[in-house]
Amino acid sequence: MKLHLLFVTLLLGLTLAAPLQRVGAQSFDPILAGRLQSKIDSFSTANNLKGISAGVFYPGMGTWKGVTGLSHTGTPMTSDLLFGIASNTKLFTGVLLLKLAEHNLVHLDDSLHEFLPAYSHIDSNITIRQLLNHTSGLFDVTSFAGYSDSMLANPNRVFTASELMTWAGPPLFQAGTGWNYCNTNYLLAGLIAESATGRSYSQLLRDTILTPLQLDSTFLDVYEPLLYPVAHPWQGGMNFNATPRTSINSAAWSAGAMYSTSGEMLQWYRALMGGMVINAQSMNELTTFVGSGNYGMGISRVTVLGRTVWTHGGLIWGGYNSSMMYDPATGIVICVLINQLPAQANQLSIQLLYTLLSNPLTILEPSMTERHMNVYPNPTRSRVELDVPNQTILHVQVYDRKGMLVQETSDRVLDLSHEPSGLYFIRVQTAKGYYNGKLIKQ
Repeated sequence: MKLHLLFVTLLLGLTLAAPLQRVGAQSFDPILAGRLQSKIDSFSTANNLKGISAGVFYPGMGTWKGVTGLSHTGTPMTSDLLFGIASNTKLFTGVLLLKLAEHNLVHLDDSLHEFLPAYSHIDSNITIRQLLNHTSGLFDVTSFAGYSDSMLANPNRVFTASELMTWAGPPLFQAGTGWNYCNTNYLLAGLIAESATGRSYSQLLRDTILTPLQLDSTFLDVYEPLLYPVAHPWQGGMNFNATPRTSINSAAWSAGAMYSTSGEMLQWYRALMGGMVINAQSMNELTTFVGSGNYGMGISRVTVLGRTVWTHGGLIWGGYNSSMMYDPATGIVICVLINQLPAQANQLSIQLLYTLLSNPLTILEPSMTERHMNVYPNPTRSRVELDVPNQTILHVQVYDRKGMLVQETSDRVLDLSHEPSGLYFIRVQTAKGYYNGKLIKQ
C-alpha cells in the first residue's frame, strides 16, 4: 500500500476556498417561477407522490426553489428539509478522488493493490479510473442475495465497506472490456481515499468539499450527525421514518449515504460546473464519458429534448429518489428530491427543463434585449394602454401571477374587464425587442 503524506491533508481543506465568490442578488422571473411551481404540483398530483423539493438555477436570473406535498401527516414539505440523495453521492466521491489525484496522493491509473488488501473475486489490478467510470466488471454487492435481508434484520447495525467486499461474487467481465453500473466500485473508491490519506471518508468530504463550499446542510449519514430536520421517507404507502437507517446508509456509504437539500445541491453543481472545485484536467477526466452508460466519474451524459445534458439519479430503500441535471449549453442546473418510492425524479427534471427552455420570458433571440414598459392606468378596473412609443406592437401576452397565459393580442389597448382581480404580467414584442410590464386589476 502507498504511504500517505499527512501535511497534504491540510492543503486539501484550503484549495477550494479562494475561488468561491458570492453571486449578487438576482430576480427570478415570477411568471417562470409560477410555471415551475405548477409543474411540480401537477406532477405530484398525477403520480400520487408524498412530497417534492425542487430547485432550479438559471444563469443571469438566479435560483428558484419550490416544494409541494408533505413530509408526513401534519408537516408540509419545506425547502430546508434534508433528503437522502442516494447515488448522487457518487459525484462527491468521484470529485474527492480527483482532488486527491491533483495533489498526487493517488493517480487514476493506480491499481487497487497499491492501497487495499486482496478481496475474493476482486481483481487487485483494477484501476481507480475503472472504478469511477464503471468499467471494472465487478459484481455489485447490493445485488447479493441476502443484501436486503441483512439490512432489515438489524437496522441499527453498522456495516463496513470491507465487510461488504466479502459479498462480491465472480466478476461480470474482465476489467476494461465492458461497462456496468456497480455500487462496489464507489465503495472501493471510498476505501482508497481513506488508505491514501489516513483520514476517514466523512472527514475528507467535510474538509475538502463541504466546508469550503459552505454546504452546511449536506451530510454523510451514520458517520456525521444529521443536524437538521429530515423529510420522512415513504415506500409502498408506508412511512419508514421510525425504522433506523443505520444499516442501510452505512452499507451505502461512499456510494449513496449522503443527505442534502435541493438548494445546496444546486450550489454544489454550480460550483463544480463553474470550475470552482477541480482544475481543468480533472474536469476533463470527470466528463470523459465511456461505455454504454456514457458515464464519467460520478455523472453521465444523456440526450433529452434533443439536447445533451449531464445528469445522475439516485434511489435508496425506504425511500428517497433524487435527480440532478446540468445543461452545458445554458448553464441551467435542476434538482428534484422526492421522499417516496417508487417515484420518477428524473422525469420531473426533464419536465422542468422543458418548462425553462420553452418559456417565452427567458429564452430570447441573442439580439433582443429586455426593456421596462409603462402601463396606464395602473391599477385599473378594466382597460389599460401599453406605453411603447413610436413602435409597432407585434405580439402581446398577458400572464397571471401563477404564470398562466390568460390573453394574447396585438392591440395596444388591453381589455381586462373579464379577468379576476390580481397581479398581471405583460410582455410585448416589437421589431426592436421585448418589453415587460406589471399591472394590478382591481
